Amino acid sequence: MASPAIDSRSAALTSDIGRILDRVKTMPLAAWFGILAAGVVLLQLLFAGSESFPARWAAAFADPFDRFARWALENRRSGEPHPVFTYLFDPLADAVGWGLASVESTLLWFPWFVLPIAAFAYVARTRRWADATVAAAALIYPGLVGLWDVTVETLALMAIAVFISVIIGIPLGVAAAFRPRFDTTIRPVMDAMQTVPAPVYFVPMLMFFGIGAVPATLATVIYALPPLVRLTTVGIRQVPTASVDASDMFGASPMQTLRKVQLPMAMPTILTGVTQTIMMALGIVVLATLLGAGGLGQEVMDTLAQRRMGRGVATGLAIVSIALVLDRLGRAAAVTDRSVLPSRRTVWWGVAAVAALTVAGRAAGVNTFPEVWDTKVFDPIDDGVDWIQENFRWLTRSINDGLVSWMYVPVKDLLIDTVAWPALVFAGSWISWRVAGWRLALFTAAAVSFIGLIGMWELSLDTLTQVIAAVVVSLLVAIPLGVWAGRSRRVEAALSPVLDALQTIPSLVYIIPAVTLFTVGVVPGIIASVLYAMVPGVRITALGIKQVPTESIEASQTFGATPTQTLLGVRLPLAATTIMAAVNQVIMMVLAMVIISGLVGGGGLGFETISAVKNSEVGHGFAVGLAIVIMAIILDRSTQAIARRLQPPTA
Repeated sequence: MASPAIDSRSAALTSDIGRILDRVKTMPLAAWFGILAAGVVLLQLLFAGSESFPARWAAAFADPFDRFARWALENRRSGEPHPVFTYLFDPLADAVGWGLASVESTLLWFPWFVLPIAAFAYVARTRRWADATVAAAALIYPGLVGLWDVTVETLALMAIAVFISVIIGIPLGVAAAFRPRFDTTIRPVMDAMQTVPAPVYFVPMLMFFGIGAVPATLATVIYALPPLVRLTTVGIRQVPTASVDASDMFGASPMQTLRKVQLPMAMPTILTGVTQTIMMALGIVVLATLLGAGGLGQEVMDTLAQRRMGRGVATGLAIVSIALVLDRLGRAAAVTDRSVLPSRRTVWWGVAAVAALTVAGRAAGVNTFPEVWDTKVFDPIDDGVDWIQENFRWLTRSINDGLVSWMYVPVKDLLIDTVAWPALVFAGSWISWRVAGWRLALFTAAAVSFIGLIGMWELSLDTLTQVIAAVVVSLLVAIPLGVWAGRSRRVEAALSPVLDALQTIPSLVYIIPAVTLFTVGVVPGIIASVLYAMVPGVRITALGIKQVPTESIEASQTFGATPTQTLLGVRLPLAATTIMAAVNQVIMMVLAMVIISGLVGGGGLGFETISAVKNSEVGHGFAVGLAIVIMAIILDRSTQAIARRLQPPTA
């Protein structure tokens, strides 16, 4: 037992440290920057000329994963596989493979015109005629441009992936809603599943399932599952307590209350989760070709290799059509209002009509979609891109050289070759302390050091440089556009279809014109990241501007402020929290494009991820993925903390 004297000294020391921290916390911003500069200069002088971060744990970190990968490969291919393959992985692969083959063969067995008619009829039974028309037209489009078979292949993969996500995600979300401890347990798992770059999932899939559509489907499920789980939990918890109490008063069991009250009332939120799952699954469909998934993803990859923008647009629209079909079918499946739904007799008549059309189509031999056009119908887009390339080469080359020479190379050289690594660790930790407190500072110091110790230091700094460049350019475009859209409904209406298109078209499609115009390297990745990440930046900024109280604006105008003064003195300060949330989303979206950038020579962690998947370097792949996750966590927590600091005081 400690003596009273020791306890007294310990308490006094703790009190002194607390007073010092409080005093430092309240220091002026200039003093903070002064201490930061002094610390960086001191560490730079002490460690100038030292080698890069010593990667002492690189082999120790990667070797266990590589050994496990070799064990898994040997046991999967051996004549007597390990029981975990015999009783778990092989049956799972067989079940998923059977589902994929069954769905694809069934869809191809039907005459082509039956599928649009069936989709229209199924959605129209809810009397949503516009949605029914969209679903039918979306199914017809891929056939018109000669992409029917590969679209059906992708549709089968998407259908099985979304089905598995629903049967897993909704029960998990319900369990999390009723059991807070379970929610607390799975929340970090969901965070990791959504933060880890999708191709990192491909590495373990290769170990356990090999190459093909099955591992691609399972990787899609892992990546697309979290939003459904989270939104199901939110939907169940938002059901009014009065409705649940009323069900209990009438003697309903908890299961009856769940089925007849909570799930129906939470269905709009759950459907939002299903929609998000579909969109996230589409986001990984293209990258799934690295596992041999084929389908439309392979078409996009071939288009990228050929640099054909027209074909890329045609294929991207086919992927979007799948999203539209699955979304409309999911909405129709969730309708339970008997006053809207048709009678059983009408349903049976509809089934009989579809069956008759199927028999007639099979008898007439019109199973495959007739040749109408092919992707060459979009060749004028290629001609337009070629014309731009020829006539604006001076501009594209200037932009390319400017981004590389004035932004990418200087920042990269500064971080990697000039500033000593201890100074960077100190600077990152100090900034984290300034914006979020000592917990994030401690995590930043430990996490950044861990990145260096596992051999990811220079690659991470290379990626950070690209992220900084893309985020800066995105914000320079997104915030002014968001402010403009927030102040003008006409501007918002004009931007809306453009933003919808940028958010819906698969991100890899952005790369094709960028590579065509700016050649292979970091610039196409930065441009594609800007196009992809600026969308939430514009929309969230516009939302923040629109949410500024009218009374505050009128008060500013009453005191004679000009529109510019009102914008700078009232609108922007009051919308600062929301704008910071936009910055956060831009950063996260740019990080999501790191892997895409690696496909076109962007280097850094993105290229290493692709290389790890192609070469089955399991340990290296996990190290790269962990470095990206750490970077994302630090940037996410820092921007969220800044947003909280900008929150205006409540009355």
